[in-house]
Amino acid sequence: MPSFADISRLVRPNRVAVVGASDRPGSFGRSTYNNVRNNSSVPGGTFPVNPAYETVLGDQAYPTVSAIPGEPVDVAIVLVAAGAVLDVVKDCASAGTRHVMVLSSGFSESDDSGADLQQQIVETAHAAGMRVYGPNSPGLTNNADGVLLTMSPVAGDDVSLGPVGLVTQGGGLGRAVMQWRDRGLGIGLWASPGNEADLDVSDFINHMVDDDRLRVIGAVVEGFSDGEKFIAAARRAQEARKPLVVLKIGRSEYGQKTAASHTASIAGNDVVADAVFRQHGVIRVDDVDELAETLLLFHKALDADVSRAGQVCVYSFSGGTASLGADMIGAAGLQLAEFTEQTAEALVERAPSFGFVDNPVDLTTKVFTDSELNRAVFQLICDDPNVGSILFAMPADYGDSTVSVTTDALEIAARHDTLLIPVWMSPKHGGGYDVLSSAGFAPFDGLNRAVTALTRVVEWAKVSLSPTPAADLAAAAPHDESGAARAALGYDEARALLERYGLRFPAEEFATSAQEAADAQRRIGRPVAMKLSAKGLVHKTEVGGVALHITSPEEAARVYATMTDPERLALFGFTADGVYLQEMVGDGLDVLVGAHHDEVFGPVLTVGTGGIETEIEKDVLHLAIPFTDEQFTRALRPLRLWQRMQGVRGGRAADTAQLAHMAQAFATMFLEEAERLAEIEINPLRMVVSASGTDCVTLDAVLLAR
Repeated sequence: MPSFADISRLVRPNRVAVVGASDRPGSFGRSTYNNVRNNSSVPGGTFPVNPAYETVLGDQAYPTVSAIPGEPVDVAIVLVAAGAVLDVVKDCASAGTRHVMVLSSGFSESDDSGADLQQQIVETAHAAGMRVYGPNSPGLTNNADGVLLTMSPVAGDDVSLGPVGLVTQGGGLGRAVMQWRDRGLGIGLWASPGNEADLDVSDFINHMVDDDRLRVIGAVVEGFSDGEKFIAAARRAQEARKPLVVLKIGRSEYGQKTAASHTASIAGNDVVADAVFRQHGVIRVDDVDELAETLLLFHKALDADVSRAGQVCVYSFSGGTASLGADMIGAAGLQLAEFTEQTAEALVERAPSFGFVDNPVDLTTKVFTDSELNRAVFQLICDDPNVGSILFAMPADYGDSTVSVTTDALEIAARHDTLLIPVWMSPKHGGGYDVLSSAGFAPFDGLNRAVTALTRVVEWAKVSLSPTPAADLAAAAPHDESGAARAALGYDEARALLERYGLRFPAEEFATSAQEAADAQRRIGRPVAMKLSAKGLVHKTEVGGVALHITSPEEAARVYATMTDPERLALFGFTADGVYLQEMVGDGLDVLVGAHHDEVFGPVLTVGTGGIETEIEKDVLHLAIPFTDEQFTRALRPLRLWQRMQGVRGGRAADTAQLAHMAQAFATMFLEEAERLAEIEINPLRMVVSASGTDCVTLDAVLLAR
């Protein structure tokens, strides 16, 4: 199980030193010390360190951290040139400093020599029991406790209080989200650990899970320095029922290269990252605005019953807007709430006859002339137990009338656990917009953006508010660090290993001559498949090494001679050992089951459409190992394979639980044999469905040694 750092004294320090503090206007040394001294609550004092100054901002300056009198400082913020940082770290180590926060750049994000220097810094710090934040970082802002350990000259203007924790590898993107405070986003803690030489994103997610004041967590990630540690942090967030919203850069090759050059972390296989996020209830968003909007909606949903958020009422005073909103709700897979009979009757009685009130609700412009209409109808909708959220869409500014309806909506919604989602569709911001913003409900700029954020909330609620899933498998196996070519285990060895873990093979015999092949087919007494065996051969079909439906001894002898012909195989660089004759099993679904060591997330399971359709269909799921049966089934459902397993045109449905059981046995084997196996692939695993149940039979397997 990965371990997390205790960073409580980093985010809430008692004493702080700023190495490189300066009186020079416009310098980072000045803005950083000003933030720590004048914009922060640091009970034990702040200390400027710079041998070139006697005082900084009127405070006595010290030549080194070790020269500061009294107990050791909790955090030393370092702003000196990269080449001088190691000496500062050595001095901090001698002084008993708990954390060094390196804001300087020029380390692993630059070149190999910078990476070497960064490693020396970490080793020096660890030898003294000290932790490193950064380098190449803008700092840290703990609004909840009033601690601004950052170089930003505008940090004092971006202070906001709220239940959102934010950790970003990129400082600029983090500051952009921080400045959503103007739209009501309350961020209690923001960390930006830069190159993550020591402390990383996962350490801060873990800390935010344990901080009861932080109830929603956001992250901007360019790559993972330790994928399995991130999984552990994500699982803790899910268990604590704290939404974790991640903007992961690296969907394209361009993004992956840029991320590597920026933070020197591993962008990783984005397909696997996507699967891991879904597996552990992580909400993935696509850009900064979507991140901020999703965090904002979760922020506002804390007092709502989000388990009902997918039951939506679209509410407007424009028929076209109401219809458009309803259409988007349907396209997103959400549902329009069905009013109770009591609500429906009351709405018909109160609303104008030329509007429509069966959801979506259109009050028409009558709302502007009937001052009580909006209050009465909005109250009825909020009272309805079938309504979980209200998409409150305003197409344009109508002056005082818009002020009135927005004021009513805020007042009534505040007394209910219904999620209010205001949308302002006009570029002209009027008084109604200001009313919402002042109340911390700055509206979404468009229906599509609002529905996207709502979809994220609903998806999270479905996964993370469900009963706690069954226990996972044992702890994950270590990473496969080597990219060297792997040798395949011999078929007999591979089969014996798989059978030991409960995977079933059909009856088969091994032949080393045409006569032995004929005799084997006769003994099996049923149609057989013949498969070539040759040292180093992995993909048999590519060398003509598979023949199916061999029905007689004579045919078996002829196929053997052709399949093992030395001259033919010499063209491919192989020499035959012999041929396996394998009983043909009944028709069924062919499934691929595989496992490999992902360079970021460790052991990963792959399951999907198998046989000759594997490369064409590309219909697979990925799951980080360990996983639960519930996670497996949830990941399987979107596949076309799932639809085939339900039975096609009256055919029998396959038992998905049987496949899940087999996948768990397969994953257990991969974990327990991690020291010897680099990769496993069963293709195909045939699922044969009969009146007596579903039988999973392994028809071919490749096991690559580490």
